[in-house]
Amino acid sequence: MENTLRPLDRLGERLFFAFNLVAHLESVASTPELRAAYKAVIPPVTAFSTRVQLSGELYGALRELAESPAAKELSPDWARFLKLQLDEFRRQGADLPPERKARLEAINTRLSELTAQFEQNLTDSTAAWELYLEEDQVAGLPQSVREAAREAAQARGRSGYRFTLQQPSFLALQTYLDNPEIRKQAYMAYYTRATEAGRDNRPLIEEILALRREKAEILGYANFADYVLEKRMAGRAEVALRFEEGLRAAYEPHFQRELRELQAFRERLEGPQAPPLNPWDIAYYAEKQRKALYDLDEEALRPYFPLPQVLEGLFEIARRVFGVEVREVKGVDTWHPEVRTYEMYRDGRRICRFFTDWHPRENKRGGAWMNTLIAGVRRGETTEPHLGLICGNLTPPVGNKPALLTHREVETVFHEFGHLLHLALSNVEVRRLAGTQVARDFVELPSQIMENWCWEREALDLFARHYETGEPLPEALYERMQRARNYWAAHLGMRQLAFGTLDLALHVHYTPAEGDVVAYARQVMQPFFSCPPARRLCLCGRLCPPVRPPGGLRRGLLLLQVVGGA
Repeated sequence: MENTLRPLDRLGERLFFAFNLVAHLESVASTPELRAAYKAVIPPVTAFSTRVQLSGELYGALRELAESPAAKELSPDWARFLKLQLDEFRRQGADLPPERKARLEAINTRLSELTAQFEQNLTDSTAAWELYLEEDQVAGLPQSVREAAREAAQARGRSGYRFTLQQPSFLALQTYLDNPEIRKQAYMAYYTRATEAGRDNRPLIEEILALRREKAEILGYANFADYVLEKRMAGRAEVALRFEEGLRAAYEPHFQRELRELQAFRERLEGPQAPPLNPWDIAYYAEKQRKALYDLDEEALRPYFPLPQVLEGLFEIARRVFGVEVREVKGVDTWHPEVRTYEMYRDGRRICRFFTDWHPRENKRGGAWMNTLIAGVRRGETTEPHLGLICGNLTPPVGNKPALLTHREVETVFHEFGHLLHLALSNVEVRRLAGTQVARDFVELPSQIMENWCWEREALDLFARHYETGEPLPEALYERMQRARNYWAAHLGMRQLAFGTLDLALHVHYTPAEGDVVAYARQVMQPFFSCPPARRLCLCGRLCPPVRPPGGLRRGLLLLQVVGGA
C-alpha cells in the first residue's frame, strides 16, 4: 500500500490544489488576466490527468496488488479505493492500444476547453444585458424589488430602475411585472443568452456531443450515456429512459390539469377573450393563482428571512443535530469584501474552515454550489481539517436593510450547507474518498435532508423573525406556506424530467444526421412544456422557466446540462 495506493492518492495533489483555486477564482471574480491564465492551463492539466488514467504501468501495479495477499489486509477505506481505481482505470482506457490512448487524451483535452468556454460565454452573455425602466413601467413589482433596482441604477449613475439577467432580478420581472411586453423582452434575452456573435454556444454543443460520442465508442460503449450510467443505479441508458417515461406518464394528467386551471384562472381575471399563455406569462399568472388559492404572497415572507438570522438558525440546527459549533473568523483576506469566513468545531477540535459568497456579481457565474478546496484525511486518531466554500446568487441587501430572502432562497442556503456538512464531517483515510467524493446517486442526499428543516416549525422558530420587530413568523402565515408547498408540483416535476430526457436523448440518439441539434432538442421537448409547440423551446435550446427553480436545481437550464462530465 505504501508504495502504490498512498502515492496514487496523493499524485498531483499540489497541482490540483492550485488549479482548483484558479478555477474557483475564475468563477467568482473573473478578470481578463485570470481567464487567460485559466484557459492556458486547462490543456496541460487535463493532459496530465488523462495520462495518469491511461497508464498501463499504474493499472498493472494495481492489478498486481489486488491479486496479492496484501490486498486482504487493507482497511475498508483503502480496499474501496483499490476497487474503485481498478474500475476507473479500466473505464478510462488504460488497457487500450497506444494510438487510441493518444486520441482519448486529445478528446479529453478538447472537451475541457470547450466546457470551460461554454460556461464563460454564458457568464459574459448574462453580464452584458441590462434594462432600465421608468416609474410608469414597473407596475406590479414589489417594493423590495423596486428598491434594489433603483439602487442598482444609481450605482451606474443612472435614474430609474436597472434590471439584469441575474436570478433575483430576472425572476422578479417574470413573476411580478404587469407589462407583458417587458416580460417578453427579458424572457427572450435570458433564454437566448450565449447565442450572439463571439459568444455563441451552439457550435460548442455540437462539438461536445460529437466528442463524447467518439469517446464512448473508443471505450467500447454503445453511447456516452451508457458510459456514464454504468456507475449509477440505473446502470444503462435504456433503464433510465424507461424510468423517465414511466414518470412522465404519471405526471402527465396532473401537468395538463395544472395548465388548464391556470388558463381558466387567467380567463376569470381578464375575460373569456384572454389569449393563451405565453412562456413569459407562466410565472406571472402562476404567482397570482397561488396567492388566490392559498392567500400566500412570498414577498410577505421576506421580512422574516434576513440572511444573517437564517445563518444563525442554520448553525444552531447544525449544533443541535450534529454537535458542531460554527464561529465566524475575522480578518481573513478573500476574493471579495462580501465573502465571510467561518470555522467549524466538534468536541473542541476544528474540523473545517469554509467561506460563504452569497450574492450575484457580473463577474461571477450564476447558480449556487459548494466546492472542496482541501479534503482532510484521517491519520491515526486525528483527521486533518477540511477547507471548503459555498457560493450563491441570492437577493442582495438594499440600503441599510439586510438581505431579505425568499423561502426558496432559504432552502438554497440550507441545501448548500448540507453539502458543506458532508465535507466537514468526513472522516476517512483516503483523500479521494473524502467529503462529497462519493457515488453520484448519493451525493445530493445530505443537502436534500437539510432542506427539510426549512419547513419545520421548530427549526423556523430559531431564525424566522421579522428583521425590524423581532416578531416570529406568524402561525397563520406558516400554515399558508405549508398548504402551498406542493403548488405547481406537476410542472416542476415535468421540468426535471425534461432535463433528464433531453440529457439522455442527446447522448443516446442524437447524431448530426438527425439535423440541427436545436431542432432535435425542440422535438424531444415537445411533450414536456405548457406553451404552444412553436414556443416550447427557444432558439438557443433553453426551456420555458418554472415558477421557481426546484430545490435540486439552482443553476438555470443549459442545453448541455448533461448526464455526465467530459
